[in-house]
Amino acid sequence: MDDSAKTGELSLRSAALIAGFGLLVMAFCAPLAYFLFMPQSVVSGDGAATLEGLRTNGTPFLVGAMLLFATYLMDILVAWALYWYLRPGQAALSQLVAWMRLVYTAIAFSGLLASLKAYDLANASSTFDTLDTVGLQSEILFQLSAAGTIERAALLLFGLHLWVMGLLVWRSAHVPRWIAMMLGLAGAAYIVPYLLDYFAPGIDLSWLLILGIGELVFMAWLLAVGWRRTVNG
Repeated sequence: MDDSAKTGELSLRSAALIAGFGLLVMAFCAPLAYFLFMPQSVVSGDGAATLEGLRTNGTPFLVGAMLLFATYLMDILVAWALYWYLRPGQAALSQLVAWMRLVYTAIAFSGLLASLKAYDLANASSTFDTLDTVGLQSEILFQLSAAGTIERAALLLFGLHLWVMGLLVWRSAHVPRWIAMMLGLAGAAYIVPYLLDYFAPGIDLSWLLILGIGELVFMAWLLAVGWRRTVNG
């Protein structure tokens, strides 16, 4: 019997496969939610069109919300699996990385709740008794704006998490250091545009988003190679 089974720990093989497949699910769910489904019901900055969209075509918005819910559940699973995969020899740092991802996920969930609040406002009959149409439109836009702000703040923390995970991978004995560099670049793709929005809004570095594939590269490595690694090799 595997020693990990005897101690109740997750083996490197199992941890790599769980983390890899969790990241794979996220790689499909999140883009579909943000770029395909949710935009069908929302018109940025237009309260009247957004209210109408959420009322008459709210199903894509709900599908997108459910895809984000699944994404954040996978984040919890991935945090757990990567904790065990990267734990050998550096348990404390691995625990820090896991907790950073869990905190990010909690913040992201609160952003999702704000989005669902906007949907509820548009479709709950009770809102018509307390808000006029203009007030309702303003409140919906406020909730969607709050959701966007919360999500951006969550992604800033996620970028910091990737930097710390890059350090963890750099020090790991069973993951190549080029993976750590890819994670560091991915972290920059989340952090730099966020900071520029506040401190230098005239600079467009949207092309940095392409560096965000660093975690997807880690996913591919875990599924192709990582599950066959051992602590000594």
